[in-house]
Amino acid sequence: MHGAMSDLLTNALNSIQLGIEDYQSNDLRRPVSAVRNFYAGVLLLGKQCLLNEAPDADPMEVLGSRFAPKPDGKGGVVHEPEGHQTIDLGQLRRRFQDFGLRWPNGDVNSLQRVRNDLEHFHSPAPHQALRQAIADCFPLVEGFFALLEVDPREALGSAWEIMLSEERFFSEQKLTCDATWKQLPWSENIDKLKKIACPKCGSSLIYQEDSLNGDPAMIQGKCKACGARFGEEETITLLLEAQYGDDDYVAMTDGGDPIVGDCPECGSHTYVHDPEGPSLCFWCDFTISGDCWRCNAQLTPQNTSVNDSSMCDYCYWMTNKDD
Repeated sequence: MHGAMSDLLTNALNSIQLGIEDYQSNDLRRPVSAVRNFYAGVLLLGKQCLLNEAPDADPMEVLGSRFAPKPDGKGGVVHEPEGHQTIDLGQLRRRFQDFGLRWPNGDVNSLQRVRNDLEHFHSPAPHQALRQAIADCFPLVEGFFALLEVDPREALGSAWEIMLSEERFFSEQKLTCDATWKQLPWSENIDKLKKIACPKCGSSLIYQEDSLNGDPAMIQGKCKACGARFGEEETITLLLEAQYGDDDYVAMTDGGDPIVGDCPECGSHTYVHDPEGPSLCFWCDFTISGDCWRCNAQLTPQNTSVNDSSMCDYCYWMTNKDD
């Protein structure tokens, strides 16, 4: 961005700086203010990116969230902004696409979640939650500055250095947590640990207390952010949700079978049937293999009989209905 700094960009920088100041405060009332200011600043940065693509347009023609058709006096219509409400995060992303702009890397979802938790509920670890939100959002903020051709160090001063430090600290903590799962027999099949989320505080800093343990039945998980502890089955469920949760949602939306299902052997909801990966229970290590010996249907967690793992449910019922 060249020339004088716009009012919108000035507001964005001020909001981010205020958010970081609030974040650093020891006042227990400040986390809500921190997340509100920081979130507002990030959105304003993105909006400035749009304005830069149409410098001669009325800002509301670019950022307005509602438009109404009005006659243009020539037999057609023009769409003019209706009201003064501007676009939200979802609309901002879509408008980036409309403008042919690449949405930068970075995850703003955790920032949204933290804002919602702090405004409506009690967060057990507000500082740690904010630290993760800042770290997750860091690449997005950096990407917005690149589009604006603005040096974030010059624009934000000490606030940028604090953000950079927090991102580095969180990344180091995350690497340490993720390394604790490596001894488990199926650890190579879990590569989306960034998506793991503590059910208490939402942090992704979940680790195995005994990093040398390789037995799934002995896992003890813990959240580094809020200190919550999780038993064996709950920990495995958190790992599987991180790895396969999105795929399961898509599969069920499309009418297909979920990847994670109940294990025919132990009954836990920890059996993975991944067409491109493993087919085993992450809890008891049971594996479904082959086809039903009676009808030759491929055996899956959804159709394997819990009474006889060599048969599908239908064939087991047929062969035993007269007993």
